[in-house]
Amino acid sequence: MKVAIVSKGEGGVDYHRLIKPFSLLDYDVTRCEGVSDEMLDYNFDVVVFSRILPVRKQKEFIRKLQHNGAYVICDIDDHWILSSNHVTKKVGDAFRQFSIDALMYADEVWCTHELLGKEVDRLNANWYVIPNALDSTEAQWQLKKTHNKRIGWAGGITHFHDLMLTNGCWGDTVPVIAGFNEHPEWIKLSDNFRADYINALPVTDYGLLYDQFDIAIAPLEDNKFNTMKSNLKILEAGMKGLPIFVQNIHPYTDDSQGIFKVNDWAAAIRKAETMAVEEVQEAGLELRKYILDNYDLQKINQLRRDRLG
Repeated sequence: MKVAIVSKGEGGVDYHRLIKPFSLLDYDVTRCEGVSDEMLDYNFDVVVFSRILPVRKQKEFIRKLQHNGAYVICDIDDHWILSSNHVTKKVGDAFRQFSIDALMYADEVWCTHELLGKEVDRLNANWYVIPNALDSTEAQWQLKKTHNKRIGWAGGITHFHDLMLTNGCWGDTVPVIAGFNEHPEWIKLSDNFRADYINALPVTDYGLLYDQFDIAIAPLEDNKFNTMKSNLKILEAGMKGLPIFVQNIHPYTDDSQGIFKVNDWAAAIRKAETMAVEEVQEAGLELRKYILDNYDLQKINQLRRDRLG
């Protein structure tokens, strides 16, 4: 089977949803950084892309692919309507109709969980859940080797407002915030939030950021857009053998030792501070076992094989 994945590979979504999974599948896979009519000459059996195809006449191009015999799959990992305070809202609003068209005209849609699938169903009834997963054999996802009992977070600046939910809750504790770059919103955060900031790493290495702390947090504003996100933060912390404190809303619905549901961040941080080193390590190892049992990429990839045949 000849499969094309359309990806520039610049971000985590493409890496986790397209590049890494398809690198482990036994198909004739071609990665296309853009699209053009030349793609039609390759007679792909399947074309998979994340959210939208990078072409102005997207609907027409999807139709061309289908007319040429390709089965077109749109993969989506969150909602196409951004929250009102999202840092990329202007860009997102400009591409909203492209996202809607992609979902409507694709033969099939892959999404990260049932709640998002029910939203997709309004546009395309042919949707399937393929959860996010991590490759346990990658160097970046091996167990953390050193311990410091620090509390931290790793991710991108689109979580500005989520992190600010914990502002004023830390007392004398200084958290680790990993993923920093020179984006204006990061500068704004560092001006308003006391923390030790660690620079970002490439998506192929960013799991190493979790080596900077022993207890992870995942604050999340309660709005519709955020409830459509995935549980990736739990997967990341668990693979590194870290317990995690998560906002008590969807998508953080997993139940496992090492996952602590939070309604009050000041109380949660106090609890994390009082955990003994042995308790932290035991909870983290239990969470790692849960992630390996449920979200290892080799296992989740079987869902892709089932869909592709």
